[in-house]
Amino acid sequence: MRTFFALELPTGLILQLADWRDRQLAGCGRAVPPANFHITLAFVGKLPGGALERLELAVDSWLAGDPPRGDELLLDRIGYWPRPGIYWLGPGTWPDSLARLASKLRQLGSAAGAPRDRNPFAPHVTLFRNCEGAPPAPAQLPVFSFPYSHFTLFESRQGKSGVTYHPLRQWELAPAGG
Repeated sequence: MRTFFALELPTGLILQLADWRDRQLAGCGRAVPPANFHITLAFVGKLPGGALERLELAVDSWLAGDPPRGDELLLDRIGYWPRPGIYWLGPGTWPDSLARLASKLRQLGSAAGAPRDRNPFAPHVTLFRNCEGAPPAPAQLPVFSFPYSHFTLFESRQGKSGVTYHPLRQWELAPAGG
């Protein structure tokens, strides 16, 4: 079972992103299905037997103390990573609390037996995979925002029609600004 922690996007935002992408960026690579739009906080991967339950308990224990706060995230930047050919949308800047949340989840994942993720935290929504070169800049730059108040542990499943993500568990964050 391959797992990861992520922020889910509101349904309305998913629809707006898909519409914008399809109008502005058609043909840039293999389009990610809108149902798979999310912002990864920490990749966990495959864990040894019983480790997933220990990881969930560790997250529960951490959040029982002083849970991080939700916030607002502005998606206003597009980018391209040549390896592995990812075209993405993400925030130009993000709240320190989001970076701390991702860091703590990575730490808890490593303690449970997940491989340590050495990549810097770069919140983004993957729009296309397998782009063979940097796509042309869109005619209209995006500006989307959404409040986040929880994060989710997902399972990634490979099927005949591609990868799908299935929520396993959700945790609430403290109210924003409170």
